[in-house]
Amino acid sequence: MQPIVIQTENLPQECSDWLSSRYDLHICPAGSIRFKELLPDALGLVIRTYTTVDQQMIKAATSLKVVGRAGTGVDNVDLKACRDKNITVVHTPEANSESVVEFVVTTMLSHLRNLQQVHTDLKQQEWNTLRDSSMTQKEFSELTLGIIGFGRIGSRLGRMAKNMGFSVVFTDLQQILETHGCRQVNQNQLLEESDIVSVHVDGRGDNKHLCDDRMFVEMKPEVLFINSSRGVVVDAYALTNFLHHNQKAHAVLDVHDPEPITSEYPLLHMQNATLFPHIACKTKTATTNMGWVVKDVDAVIRGETPRFIAHPEPTS
Repeated sequence: MQPIVIQTENLPQECSDWLSSRYDLHICPAGSIRFKELLPDALGLVIRTYTTVDQQMIKAATSLKVVGRAGTGVDNVDLKACRDKNITVVHTPEANSESVVEFVVTTMLSHLRNLQQVHTDLKQQEWNTLRDSSMTQKEFSELTLGIIGFGRIGSRLGRMAKNMGFSVVFTDLQQILETHGCRQVNQNQLLEESDIVSVHVDGRGDNKHLCDDRMFVEMKPEVLFINSSRGVVVDAYALTNFLHHNQKAHAVLDVHDPEPITSEYPLLHMQNATLFPHIACKTKTATTNMGWVVKDVDAVIRGETPRFIAHPEPTS
């Protein structure tokens, strides 16, 4: 009999097929009756964004050897509880970096350049008016991009933006040696200088509401604020208050707390906020790369060394 592996969310079909050719694969949502029946005997568990692996689940998973998170962040997995039970957690930290950077650059440039389209025939004066209304006030070389978090994604974004002519500053917990021509500064300096602020930090507890009232009040009143990291990083009420009092500012948010957003979400009806349904990673290539976490799940079950192990954050 093949060992049991549970998959709780959709993966690319080729990844699921690869796994099912080696294991007794069951695809069922966490919390379902079937999931609860299978969990005590499962050696592997494959999840994505919306499955939470907490102490209660780990306690019930008495045979579990490995949790595979198809994605970068593992804040939906209790890493310490897994470690205490000798459960290895694997993920795909490099899978969607390019996709997220492309999303940030695309949304950033579409906002910065004032592009007006022609939808009908126009008289000369109308034509001239449309051209005048398309005036963009600053070129890229006149703007500063501030990046909060200069890891895999933040550094890629910095390199690309620098090559496009932006001045780029960043903050990071570590002293960064390879800066790609970008400048490491403290947070106050970044907020003071930046025309665009893009957030690229993880969802650890210390980062909850990192972007709060104190941070927003230091930003330029016409700043473009972009978050494609984790929803919990931003205090939505603080951002709403900032946008309300700074009508020339704009926020682009791909991640939210909670997801999906509810009618009570304060940013939902803000005219100067653009909300996306967690799509920065939604390219076929990135999705497939994330799905191949199943190969690390297989490696752990067979007693081999996986490529990417997620470790708990050290405690002081």
